[in-house]
Amino acid sequence: MTADSDNRILRDSFNWAAEKAKTFVVTGTKNGDINKGDGGKWYGPSNEVLSSPSKEWAKPRDYKAAFWAGYFDRTAYYIRDFVHQAPGAALLGMYEELFQMFKTFASNASEETGWYAPWAFNFDHSVYYMDTPNKKHFVREITSQFELVETAYNLYLLTGDERYITDNKIALFTDKIMSDFIDLQDGIVFNEKNGIPEGKDDIFKGSATYNERGFHAVEAGDSIAAMYAAMLCYSEILKLRGDASFAEIQRKKAEKLRLYFNNEWSRTDGSDMYCYAVDDKLNKYYQWIKTPKMLCGAETLEFIPLKNLSFPGERNDKLLDYIFKMQTDPKTRSDNIESFTYLPDLYFANKRPNSAWHFMKYIISQKDLPHEHRSQGTNGDYPEISFTLVSQTVFGLIGLRINKSTGEICVKPDLPDEIGYINLYGLQYRGNLYNIEATKDRGSVIKQN
Repeated sequence: MTADSDNRILRDSFNWAAEKAKTFVVTGTKNGDINKGDGGKWYGPSNEVLSSPSKEWAKPRDYKAAFWAGYFDRTAYYIRDFVHQAPGAALLGMYEELFQMFKTFASNASEETGWYAPWAFNFDHSVYYMDTPNKKHFVREITSQFELVETAYNLYLLTGDERYITDNKIALFTDKIMSDFIDLQDGIVFNEKNGIPEGKDDIFKGSATYNERGFHAVEAGDSIAAMYAAMLCYSEILKLRGDASFAEIQRKKAEKLRLYFNNEWSRTDGSDMYCYAVDDKLNKYYQWIKTPKMLCGAETLEFIPLKNLSFPGERNDKLLDYIFKMQTDPKTRSDNIESFTYLPDLYFANKRPNSAWHFMKYIISQKDLPHEHRSQGTNGDYPEISFTLVSQTVFGLIGLRINKSTGEICVKPDLPDEIGYINLYGLQYRGNLYNIEATKDRGSVIKQN
């Protein structure tokens, strides 16, 4: 897939990203490293660490259908990265990689893990021990589980692959996350159950938020927002299964959650800003805080408008302005480049293309600089950068939309002031190739090859 545009930065960066993303595919690699991680060491069960692959769990294996999704010095793919890279991967035709990786996550969730899908896997689809030393002690973040449910439906839409709906293990996973998982996580810290999953402590005990640089929130805006999006997608999945009545129940539950969040949970005394986290003392947090040792806000706050959990209007507009201010000020912005990859999505979701393009340009400007995790390479070597640049161009700037009922695609461009047109060649959708012309003033054209 290639692009042409009157904006040179977009044209060159998109073409770089489309090619770069393909380099992260590892399908068919022979004798590839597994369980290799930080410091060039091998991480095994029960926190065992080796300096060479001398034990069976560390010996090279042939890779299956997969692509890199996480630090480039860790031989693994991670849930959080996978779900964010998935739309771009689908557009690039990585259908089998996507399905096998998704099914691996879903298949390894069980009653023993509390229905959490383990956080990371090797490229042969075995558990990556660095993040999952055993089934009782492993990285678990609530937000990611709901994003997997949302991704199941979105990948069905993008690929037309009915296995995301009909596969027994995937169906069991989505059912359990939207029922038992929520019930198990609700009330584990607070005495009352309010329908909101709770985090207990750090990432190895169960985090309520993706933001690993802040305090340990019990309830967090990003997991609530992800649950809301998952409820809507689960409702659509149920329709496809033929269960219209239960689908309607799920849709109404999503509406109820959104009302509760906007009218009660997110309200704070003396401010019309959104509460984004509650700690174990029931203190509510709404201010973005950055110190040398922590960052409070970031994804925990950003997912609220990203998933359209917040109602449109003046209050939401203030939130969007606030996030933009915090993420453009060097004193308060995030330090890791991958955190910025959510911002274009956020602003496209709220019809602010100039703000979205601002952050796309920022990410592009940083891609050749060293990543903060130096051993992983440059920022551009972090897989999420290229995959999301592809998806943000197609779904954000070009405005590709899918009719849920018919599967037909249309284009509703949302171009910023600096871009007049984008021509896209070789977009993959449900196994077919398309060329798209998207312009600001002259409409758009879709042609199937």
